Amino acid sequence: MSEVRNVRPKKNRKDIIKDLAIAFLAILLLLTFFSNTIMNYSLPEVEIQQIQQGTISPIIRGTGTVEAKDPYNVKVSQERVIKSVAVSEGAKVKKGDILYYLEDKESTELQDAKSKLDDLMQTFETSLFSGDLSNEAINRVRGGQTLSMDQFQAKLKAATDRYDAAKLADEEAQAAIDAQSQEQAYTSAQYNYDEATPQYRDADITYRITELDQQIEAAKSESSDSTTETNADTVQKDKYDRAKDEVTTAKSTESSYYEKWRKAIDEQTKGNATQETVDNAEKAYKEKKAAREEAESKLAKAEAAYISAQASVSKKTVNEALVEALEAEKNRLLLEQASGTKDVSQITTQAGQVDNDYQRKAASLQDTKNKTSQELERATTDRTELLTEIAKEIELDSQRDTINEQKEVVEKLEKESVGATIDAPVDGTVTDLTLKAGESTNAENPVAIIQVEGKGMQTSFSVTMDQAKRLKVGDIAEPQNAWYYTDFKATLKSITADQQNPNTKKLLTFAIESTEVQNGQSVSLQIGEKSDAYDLTIPAGALRGDNNGKFIYVVKSKSSPLGNRYIASRVDVEVLASDDTTAAISGSLEGDEYVIARTTSPLNSGDQVRLANNQ
Repeated sequence: MSEVRNVRPKKNRKDIIKDLAIAFLAILLLLTFFSNTIMNYSLPEVEIQQIQQGTISPIIRGTGTVEAKDPYNVKVSQERVIKSVAVSEGAKVKKGDILYYLEDKESTELQDAKSKLDDLMQTFETSLFSGDLSNEAINRVRGGQTLSMDQFQAKLKAATDRYDAAKLADEEAQAAIDAQSQEQAYTSAQYNYDEATPQYRDADITYRITELDQQIEAAKSESSDSTTETNADTVQKDKYDRAKDEVTTAKSTESSYYEKWRKAIDEQTKGNATQETVDNAEKAYKEKKAAREEAESKLAKAEAAYISAQASVSKKTVNEALVEALEAEKNRLLLEQASGTKDVSQITTQAGQVDNDYQRKAASLQDTKNKTSQELERATTDRTELLTEIAKEIELDSQRDTINEQKEVVEKLEKESVGATIDAPVDGTVTDLTLKAGESTNAENPVAIIQVEGKGMQTSFSVTMDQAKRLKVGDIAEPQNAWYYTDFKATLKSITADQQNPNTKKLLTFAIESTEVQNGQSVSLQIGEKSDAYDLTIPAGALRGDNNGKFIYVVKSKSSPLGNRYIASRVDVEVLASDDTTAAISGSLEGDEYVIARTTSPLNSGDQVRLANNQ
């Protein structure tokens, strides 16, 4: 059987070149038709939206942490030891619920107050019987009586007047002694001279008698002036004694009416007397007290007058002694002059007699001086003791007042004494317990902090200055997740500079009222303003920015043999307003441009792009 083979004729070189040319042209034709589609797949894909008129409803959003402001600080005025803690932090309590149990003993403040009162009483009693006060002053202080400044002044004036009078009398007595001593020295020298020159004696005697007459006249005049004051001594003594009797009677009467007043108060407490009875008794007591004070004032004045009169008696005694001495000398000189010239032996004898007379006079003057010195010493001592007594009485009056004040402190602390527990004073949530078992309370620091339900909370967050300009204090904010709350209110409380970014940010602080929000919880708020219409609005995502400011990309179309080409072009804009989805702008725009809202890759001005709806 013969085999049949199918043999393809072999192509020559010319045919091969023709086939290759046909294939190249076919490929070129295909590339020409599909070049636009291939290029588009390599370009950034963008979504565009036409610029149009619209409205903007700016909403400002922010998130902050809730802080408790002006919480209720539970304080205990006295120091007590905590026995146990009854609640835990975060617990909700009602008014009257127990927060702490306390150990059963007096507070440190009450113990200290009682101890201080005991110390004050001991100091007062020690000072009262220190020996610096008269029995009269002790009775005044113990009886709660206080002398007025006028009464103290009158007592001091009387003592000072007595001291001044005694000092003057003592100085005059000393002056008389000094004068007598000088006179004695002069007379002695004169006798010595006479013994040497008897012929001049008669003329000297005449001259000396003239001087003595003048001195005697002057001394008598002073003595006469003192006579009336001396006679007044008895009168002043009678007035002084009567004044003392009046003071004694007034004190007794005042004490009697004081007891009647106190008794009326006691009867009123028992319900047996009216307020009018108490008031009348008090009025009568005060009248008797005023009468006693007036009597004491008169006594002080009478005492001062009596002391002054006594001083006049001393002065009269000194003047009388001086007159006696001067007259004795005058009589001696007259006798000498009448006797004529005496010999030297007679002069010497007479000189001795005169000297003896001077010695006797000196002794008499010294006796007067001793008496005035004693009176001055007594007046000085009495005045010093009076000053000490006044100072001590004023001090004790102050101590007595301090004791009364301390008694009131003790009574107040006893009334305020905390019982066996510390209870919650308000409804709320316990946010802080500052003490634990074994620790002690003090008046300065709170033992617990309670956040009152729905009150005293706030939160804050920062916004731009432009956003802050749209708001005002009092604006109401809403929670972003409003569905979560049934009881919630947020009010803009303040707009202040953000301390971290004071040049660009403002801090918004909101007052929170809600029973569903706790201290430390995070809260997201939103707050907006009324809508406004704008000519040019774009999607909020179309806005871009760099160092030169805000801008957008618009799409411009160019024709080509293979179809339209789309180019991204930058346009600088100013943002007039914005919300979550839309922004109002102004710039070099006609209003019908298409803005690039989104892109698949970064763009630069002049880049070719493909539209998302043009595959």
